[in-house]
Amino acid sequence: MLCKDFLWGSSISAGQCEGGVESRGLSVVDIMPQGKNERRIFLDHPQTYFDLPDDVFYPSRQGNEFYLHYKEDIALFKELGFKALRLSIMWSRVFKDSSRTPNEEGLKFYDDVIDSLLEAGIQPIITFIHFDMPYWITKEYDGFYNRKTVDLFLEFADLIFNRYKEKVTYWISFCEINVVNYFVYMVGGKRISPAENRQEVIYQIAHHEILATCSLVKLGHQINPNFKIGCQVAGSPNYPLTPTPEDYFEMIKKDQSHYMYSDALVRGSYPYYVLQDIKKNHYEVIMQEEDLKTIKQNPIDFIAVSYYRSSIASINPEIEINPYLEKSKWDWTIDPMGLRITLNQLYDRYQLPILIVENGLGAIDEVSNGQIHDDYRIDYLRKHIIEMKKAIEEDGVSVIGYLTWAAIDLVSTSEGQMSKRYGFIYVDRNDDGSGSFTRIKKDSFAWYQKVISSNGEIT
Repeated sequence: MLCKDFLWGSSISAGQCEGGVESRGLSVVDIMPQGKNERRIFLDHPQTYFDLPDDVFYPSRQGNEFYLHYKEDIALFKELGFKALRLSIMWSRVFKDSSRTPNEEGLKFYDDVIDSLLEAGIQPIITFIHFDMPYWITKEYDGFYNRKTVDLFLEFADLIFNRYKEKVTYWISFCEINVVNYFVYMVGGKRISPAENRQEVIYQIAHHEILATCSLVKLGHQINPNFKIGCQVAGSPNYPLTPTPEDYFEMIKKDQSHYMYSDALVRGSYPYYVLQDIKKNHYEVIMQEEDLKTIKQNPIDFIAVSYYRSSIASINPEIEINPYLEKSKWDWTIDPMGLRITLNQLYDRYQLPILIVENGLGAIDEVSNGQIHDDYRIDYLRKHIIEMKKAIEEDGVSVIGYLTWAAIDLVSTSEGQMSKRYGFIYVDRNDDGSGSFTRIKKDSFAWYQKVISSNGEIT
């Protein structure tokens, strides 16, 4: 039996749903074009597109128009029975440009959203950066590669903490901080030049984002000691392809590249394998003594985790997908037990409460006579919830909530498509930006409603 205050709900992000670009500054996601190949360049290394050509479609500038529809959407979230909604506050809506003058119009929007959630009995869980760093920071400071960005981030956080200190309890510094390993620009805001060493850059960004998180913990606890402040990691257990020692060791190395972030955030120091790699390769990573002290003294309160799929570890570079697992239309493995494994791995390592903040299936949904029959999504979520309950009830893992991705259809991160749908609520918007933006409940809406009302007894 799950505890009665278990946080059932879902998640959205500003950069994927809000739109309203006319009333805010651009963020990194606003300059990412649609299309898997073009998007991949921007997620990691956007030099070739950085001049922002006018004939390119940028889907996140409109999103699903949550900026205009938030009252209608929150009413639907209330009908679903959400206990919590994880959302992000877009830094570039609060500080539109480098003048750093607070944008009261933007802040008023977030006032209304948070108040509407609370009136609906939904607890807002706020993420400070969800792949949507201000464009002006990437241009002027090279994102979190620059130590100055840590100070700018804390200026933003101080304003938000104080404005909502009586309304919000749970806070998350970064969405999937460990994904900077793959997408340097999207997560770190840094364009890597040909002369720079990629791994050296990643370590420097990682240090500054870890420092920013621990500084956030320090600041937040000063403002309100009851704040619960965490950081989100992307969870994806690595399975060795074969029982050979070589593949097993490859699994260890892949795990370490992900755990280095949470190791530092929870344990207060960098793991030996990071320090050894920096030393062995003669990387120049600047870590000030005072920064290391801040990291040591201000560990996070909980771990937020996203889980979609598991990964394979092999010394054979040609094998990327586990041949033993089913795959989605986007070639993401479907592995419900991988969620149970992830939860056990994190809790065994840290003994901190875990909040699942993303779990969902991207799929093509067809509208038939005004209805969307998404049994495949129900099946995916049901199986993952069952594995989560096993982790809690049989294994003893402390999980405080389960939030799906996503509450409503929005622009996908990896492809920039609306057709890769995740929500319980369909949004009539096409990949080319056309559509009425009408909201339609899917079959999964009524199913999840029953899951929440039964506190997970009905799946």
